[in-house]
Amino acid sequence: MSAASIRRSVVDLEEFCRAHALGIEQLEDLAPALFSRLSAEFPAAPAALLDSSDHARTQQPARSAQSILAFSLGEHASTVSHTAGTTTVRSAALTSSTQQPFFSWLSENWGVEPWADPAVTEAGDTPRFALGWVGWLGYELHREAGTDSAAPADRGGLPEEDAALFHATHAVVLHHQRSQLELQWVESEPEDGPGSEADTAWPWLVQEALIRAVKELTDAAPTLRFRPAELTLRDSREQYLCAIAEAKRQISEGNSYEICLTTAVTGTLMSETGCSGVELFRALRARNRAPFTQFLRIGETEILSTSPERFLSISESGTVRSEPIKGTRGRGKSAEEDRERIQDLRTHPKDRAENVMIADLVRNDLSIHAIPGSLRTERLCAVETYPTVHQLVSTISARIEASTDRAEVVAAAFPPGSMTGAPKISTMNILARLESGARGPYSGVAGYFSSNGAADLSVLIRTAVLTGPAQARNLHLGLGGAITADSDPAEEWDEIRIKSRGVLDVLDAAFPEPQSQDALSARGS
Repeated sequence: MSAASIRRSVVDLEEFCRAHALGIEQLEDLAPALFSRLSAEFPAAPAALLDSSDHARTQQPARSAQSILAFSLGEHASTVSHTAGTTTVRSAALTSSTQQPFFSWLSENWGVEPWADPAVTEAGDTPRFALGWVGWLGYELHREAGTDSAAPADRGGLPEEDAALFHATHAVVLHHQRSQLELQWVESEPEDGPGSEADTAWPWLVQEALIRAVKELTDAAPTLRFRPAELTLRDSREQYLCAIAEAKRQISEGNSYEICLTTAVTGTLMSETGCSGVELFRALRARNRAPFTQFLRIGETEILSTSPERFLSISESGTVRSEPIKGTRGRGKSAEEDRERIQDLRTHPKDRAENVMIADLVRNDLSIHAIPGSLRTERLCAVETYPTVHQLVSTISARIEASTDRAEVVAAAFPPGSMTGAPKISTMNILARLESGARGPYSGVAGYFSSNGAADLSVLIRTAVLTGPAQARNLHLGLGGAITADSDPAEEWDEIRIKSRGVLDVLDAAFPEPQSQDALSARGS
């Protein structure tokens, strides 16, 4: 897709609302409302909402400046999936499969072409969306990083694919600070001529959906029609503590410095009416505002993420940035308790050690392709506060040459070091022995690879993965934490319980505490 084939128009939201006698007071939640309307028009089409739901409340406005609604529609629509070394591309015209590493395919097909129109060329070092590819890369792609371990056999209801992208042919970019909608779409074939029906359909559809979405913003939130059933924890408390003990032994023997151990809550979401995951996503988003709240639908798989963590961004001009998170405290019940927990998180030796180790790992990953002298640590161990947790965050950046293969930059940093540990390769091999099931999309990444060379990818944490039939969706909620030499196993267990709250509370579901053998014996007597 060449840059010349992309059409663009801009809608001033305040002017639009005045022209249609609409209120402008509730626009904080416009992105999910508009996405819900447009998604309903194309319920089977690949779609994504990459949403900065904290844009009205964040202390990092540049990071949360836009929300992106993307769809794959019409004759240019296509998807790509990767499963165990095979990359498959599907379009209306054909389906083709090749034995090819995923990042090799991405290098050949990203199609980086800077936009010629100066009005849409980004300013500074902020990535800007410009159609292209949108989707997720699962953790099991770590095989391409050089690990010697196969993926676990137990998928636990996860999708079979290791990665899935769709070609975004139509999009709406909501620029929050400018109060503008930027519409992007692939233009019609040249023989249709400018001003044809194909050229006007997308703007008309968006404006009609926008009118309905703004009117609905003052309505009460609909009742969630999902009912969780048979929630279980992949590992019992005893099993998880044993894995922690083995991780600490590996660290004491010098095989790793930090091991990011994970488990998962799995179960079924029942719905007599066959609800879309968009409904559950909107409820999760309302309770867990973050820079990278994302909904992705490709095939039967839906990703519902409320991640606060940026894996990697690349600006059109060549700035690469990563913002790893390590260190967590639950929110307090009062402002005073919050201040105490923030201070404890900021100064605790274990949390700072975790964060510094991962920041150093990210510096190494970015240095592989960085222009010498451009690598910077912009923030180290800063505290950011979210609705359910406080987090310790660092920011690392670098510059790359215009000739650098951007897919290789992503591959060099994948998977996120904050979800592996350090050193990365040896630690992932240890994790393959310690973890009893696949991670799937969880602890991988999601976002976009734009036609202008920009990319923005989040780490898939605080993420529910849904697969299976509409009336009984398989649920996978990955959970984990970093294990170091001085980790307290009981505190690590408490941390995964805290991290589960963001999703389970919305479902009105309790953490599935495995019962002790004594309790089970008492029940049977």
